[in-house]
Amino acid sequence: MKKLDFQRLMDDSRFMKVLSVGVAILFWFVVAFTISPTITTTVSDVPITISGSNETLSSVGLDVVDGQNRTVRVKVEGRREVVGSLKPSDIVVYPVLTSVTEAGKYTCSLRAVKVDSAADFTILSVSPEQVELTFDRVKTLKTELSVAVSGYTAEEGYILGSSAANPKEITVKGPESAVDQVAKAEVRLDGKDTKLAKTAKVEAEVRLYAADGSEIELGSTLSIDTPKVQVTIPVLKKATLPLKVAFTNLPSGLDGSALQYDLSETTIQVAGPAETVDRMTAITLGYVNVLDFDYKNGYTFQVQDQLPTGFVNLDDFDSVAVSFGSRYDGGSFTVSNINVINAPENYDISVVTRRLYGVKFVGLRDDIDALEGTDIVAEVDGASIELKNGQYNVPVQLSTTSGAMVWPTGSYEVVVKVSAK
Repeated sequence: MKKLDFQRLMDDSRFMKVLSVGVAILFWFVVAFTISPTITTTVSDVPITISGSNETLSSVGLDVVDGQNRTVRVKVEGRREVVGSLKPSDIVVYPVLTSVTEAGKYTCSLRAVKVDSAADFTILSVSPEQVELTFDRVKTLKTELSVAVSGYTAEEGYILGSSAANPKEITVKGPESAVDQVAKAEVRLDGKDTKLAKTAKVEAEVRLYAADGSEIELGSTLSIDTPKVQVTIPVLKKATLPLKVAFTNLPSGLDGSALQYDLSETTIQVAGPAETVDRMTAITLGYVNVLDFDYKNGYTFQVQDQLPTGFVNLDDFDSVAVSFGSRYDGGSFTVSNINVINAPENYDISVVTRRLYGVKFVGLRDDIDALEGTDIVAEVDGASIELKNGQYNVPVQLSTTSGAMVWPTGSYEVVVKVSAK
């Protein structure tokens, strides 16, 4: 094994250069950490912090609206291994706000403190030492969002519906003086001659406008909670559909489709979502309760109230009258044929009322003219009566034995006596 020749190493210039650098680094560490361990340095980009619960601002109802987003430099002193690793988040810089008493611009002194009060370094100065801040009363305004759409058309057989934004309302927040200038919030879309065959959804920016129509620019002080919204441009399919009415509370055996009536309008042109339009065969204007049948005066139905959701009326009428002409008539009858059905086994139910007077029936004129009181039957349902000794008023069901197109209107009661067997 060869012995290390130090003399040859000392004569090697390359070795001597490496050795010199190593000795210099070692010497620097010795000086830095033993002879001069304390240094001064600057921490940059430290943000200015203003607490939202600041007592000074809260007492006068103000908030910072401009200038709070700046950063500063903080000069610190301490041991090299401590200050060398400091970050902006280790220091809090805040303005002195004791002079702030009302809205306006103020030049405020800056103070800096350590986040960790026990940290081993000293804050020497803040640069700049002052900052200009603007204060105002912060106001929020909730306003409805209007939509202006141009440059869109619908394909043949379709129309464009009313466009709507989602959300329908936005909230504007900022200095009171700026928010008070907002008269309208709107989204504007230009389709540039776009033809649509189905509903479109487009994202659009919200814009604010003053009372004179000028646009209000959003800046660092004025903000919108939803700066972009989705606008729906409905494309509705056109159709012409027949109109009809329906009848409710029809007595058993009475066919509602046999009831005739006249409409002031028999069809209507509408537009609606294609998938709904394609399923529809007619539009029901409303319902006529036959127990309260006004055959003399008829009925009037508002069209828009009866259209399905999303439909629009393309015709020039808003209501439709339902009339019955001279087809129907009414009469008042005395009913003496009163029976009990579904009588219980352990109780006797007897009818105390011998006759019902003024029982009203309506129906086809010819059938009413031929109807007699003896054609009418009143039935008491024993299964619906409380089985307890005594006399009670109970409802009756009315029907006819003639098979005529007639039915009762109103409700009627008789007195029955219940007694245990």
